[in-house]
Amino acid sequence: MSTEQQMNDPRSIGYGMQLQAWVSLVANEYDAALDFAEKGISIARTPYDREVGKNAKFAALVLLRRPGAYLTLRDFTDQCEASGWHYMLTGTDGVRGVALVLDGQVSAGIRWTEQAILRRDNERYRRAADWYRLFLCEIYLEIISGTKKPPANVILRNMLTLITIMFAAQKRIVELVEQVRRNPEFDPNGQNIGWCEMILGLLYKAKQKRTLAVQHLTEAKRIVAQFGPSLMLSRIDAALAEIV
Repeated sequence: MSTEQQMNDPRSIGYGMQLQAWVSLVANEYDAALDFAEKGISIARTPYDREVGKNAKFAALVLLRRPGAYLTLRDFTDQCEASGWHYMLTGTDGVRGVALVLDGQVSAGIRWTEQAILRRDNERYRRAADWYRLFLCEIYLEIISGTKKPPANVILRNMLTLITIMFAAQKRIVELVEQVRRNPEFDPNGQNIGWCEMILGLLYKAKQKRTLAVQHLTEAKRIVAQFGPSLMLSRIDAALAEIV
């Protein structure tokens, strides 16, 4: 039994659930993040605690690609902006770019994510800016890998952006990853660097550069495996199985 449970302190338990939700989000464990966020909201005793829980919940819903998640997140971020809740925005600002892309607004989503990166860089909140950079890499990867073909109307509406990405994605992804790697706050053997290695491995796999793909995916697996089973590790194993 935890100290909070022994003291019958529901606010501390709820806050702990919210922290667990954000840890899970950064680790790409979106189902777990949603579960922790909902538990935190149910236990919350103050308006602030409830809004923090919603912040994590709405981000998880987008990353899980749940129906209606874009509109829910958009309304929440608009509320944060109108209320001056700038700290809340750091959690969902980058995710809103992902939400726009998933809603078929690819050009707008990429622009939003790039602007969100600039906002965090200007605030010197480098950890959040680099989290957004990794989201932007994932957007580029999904476009160039061609695993999920978007509807024809989405392609037509975003044709120029999609063509540009097909030619420039490799250079842009490498640049973004290198920026993340230079963050002194990130452990060289930590989750974020493992994510970087996975992104590079998936990039070179999509570009049919087998040697580089295996090299980076193997390094990603070495880093990520130390944290136990995860969705990220499953992605790495699946990619390696397809090319080894």
